[in-house]
Amino acid sequence: MRRDWDIIRELLLAAEDLAPNERVSLSDFDEYRQFEMSYHAVLLDEAGLVQASISKELSQRPKHFYIYRLTWPGHEFLDAIRNESIWAKTKTVITEKGGSMTFDIVKGLALSYAKSGLGI
Repeated sequence: MRRDWDIIRELLLAAEDLAPNERVSLSDFDEYRQFEMSYHAVLLDEAGLVQASISKELSQRPKHFYIYRLTWPGHEFLDAIRNESIWAKTKTVITEKGGSMTFDIVKGLALSYAKSGLGI
């Protein structure tokens, strides 16, 4: 499965909106999206962007997950991609370059657009 930056952003935004003692879980998403959401929750956990609990059961069905909160790096990355116009510009470059970019490049692009928007 390919990494989908829109899903990553969606999960980060959902995690940021959590109230204390709430969590984002697999059951929050339509059944047809559960596999891709689970896959991306694992990626976010592996990258250290969220604090999560991931089911490691062997199964054909999606693994269950709970995302409890963003980590400091998760907040930093989300701050870089939060703005809709910055995100749209970043996605345009990703698409133009073949849809495959590293985390550092995506974050760097978004930060450069944010800086130019601030005049720095």
